[in-house]
Amino acid sequence: MPDRELAAGAGTSKLAVTFGRFVRHKVGMTALVVLVLVILAAIIVPALWTYGYSDITPDLSQSPSAEHPMGTDTLGRDLLALVLRGMQQSLLIAFSVTIIACLIGVVLGVVSGYFGRYVDAAVMRLVDLVLTLPTLALAAFLGSVVAGRGVSWLGLALVLGSLMWTSVARLVRGVVLSLRELAFVDAARVMGASPARIMFRHLVPSVSDHIVVAGTLMFGVAILAESSLSFLGFGVQPPDTSLGLLVANAQSAVLTRPWLFYFPGLLIITIVLSVNYVGEGLRDAFNPKSSPTNPLATPRRRRRRTAPAQRRAAAPAPSGALLTLTDLSVRFGEHLAVDSVTLEIQPGEVLALVGESGSGKSLTGLSVLGLLPNSAIGDGSVRFAGDELSDLTFNQWRAYRGRRIAMILQDPSTTLNPVLTIGAQFLDSMRLSGNVTRAAARRRAIELMESVAIKDASARLDQYPHQLSGGMRQRIAIALAMVHDPELIIADEPTTALDVTVQSQVMATLALARERTGAAMLFITHDLALVAGIADRVAVMYQGRIVEEQDVFAIFDAPRADYTRRLLSLAPRIGGGAVEPR
Repeated sequence: MPDRELAAGAGTSKLAVTFGRFVRHKVGMTALVVLVLVILAAIIVPALWTYGYSDITPDLSQSPSAEHPMGTDTLGRDLLALVLRGMQQSLLIAFSVTIIACLIGVVLGVVSGYFGRYVDAAVMRLVDLVLTLPTLALAAFLGSVVAGRGVSWLGLALVLGSLMWTSVARLVRGVVLSLRELAFVDAARVMGASPARIMFRHLVPSVSDHIVVAGTLMFGVAILAESSLSFLGFGVQPPDTSLGLLVANAQSAVLTRPWLFYFPGLLIITIVLSVNYVGEGLRDAFNPKSSPTNPLATPRRRRRRTAPAQRRAAAPAPSGALLTLTDLSVRFGEHLAVDSVTLEIQPGEVLALVGESGSGKSLTGLSVLGLLPNSAIGDGSVRFAGDELSDLTFNQWRAYRGRRIAMILQDPSTTLNPVLTIGAQFLDSMRLSGNVTRAAARRRAIELMESVAIKDASARLDQYPHQLSGGMRQRIAIALAMVHDPELIIADEPTTALDVTVQSQVMATLALARERTGAAMLFITHDLALVAGIADRVAVMYQGRIVEEQDVFAIFDAPRADYTRRLLSLAPRIGGGAVEPR
């Protein structure tokens, strides 16, 4: 369920949900604390410190001491006072440059990407023009114009911002070019949304994670650029100072008076790293799908590690089943998507999991392979061939995924790599279990493709997915799932968006795959009529719960649950009307 719905269901605003995600980001919160302490120090400590940044003492080039914790420079100025002043200037300039550059870059990038054609060409030529400007030569010229007096922090920020927006614009433009073709943009147009609303209400939030990353990287670049411009005479000038200028002036004395270089340098590193990690936390908060957390290490498994002994003790004794799910639950915030599901699949058996869209079928299948989304929190036990799969590491999972448990996903147009030929994808899959020659891989791929009724398999190997029909792509996905002769195949809505003729072909292919490998199968579908010819047992799922489980004949002859009877009443029959349960 989308975060907006979750927030509404819990009576919480989207801003509160975003804030909650950021608070749970430990690295981001730690970095924020460090950054806040640095900012407070830059604001509060100068008023309390003994020396001002322009005060000259008789202690020339003194190393750090009790009176001067960071030492003094060649003029006798207290370095701590200079560093505090430098933090004020550098933070003010870097934040201003980041905001100015991001505003210009986001506006021009989203306009360029959304309108395309002549607008895109004009903006990109402007980007090229700005990129051709020699920054250092421009700085030297401006430095000669304002020699001896420098410029204000706002003037310096405007100059840097007007030169550094290009990277943001190109990034946003590239992402928007791909997003503008998606269905949600067309839906906004259909509802009558204006271009400005589509751009800034629908597209900009979709690239917010990219903008945050670009902004945090720009912050560090702004500090370095400011020091370069100040060193060349355009920017902060003595007796005023900045962290970048302190580092630039101390380069020649790094061996004789290292404290002049290392103290401001370490503060620059601390500030830049803090901002970068805060940006990482904000990126994950605004867009949880961009989280760098390994999707294979879901919160579900981390939660289980707190009491593995108790869970193993509570797990049922092996019953000879190939796959056993016990009290499996999956939660998104306050919403329980899968509620205490318990199922068993025997070796060689086909269990059909049937239910309407949103009932939790696909999440149940993903739970078996430990592929729940990052935002999901699950619980319960998943046992395969007697092995508990809940606490596996990434390397341990590799022994199961694709080898012993295969999965056929809903849409073959997105599960097959669009830039690799079919043969290359078969070769990649086969090499997961060891070195395989191209000739051997090709022979094996042709054999598998012919086993799922693909004609002229040799020619298909040299084609790309877009050159094949939807039914052909789905049969190739089934053949790929059979590469390692798995013991369990999870087929997640394999006939979605296919016409009835192709559906029949895919179902026949699945039957062939089952007969060839002898694998058990978890067949996930919303169509009860499809399961009659392939399933041994049927489990009906409604709102995350199993409401009925029987063998396939009993389901059609004597359904027990009202929901099952409603599903059967909607199934088409050849003679017209619908299937009528007895």
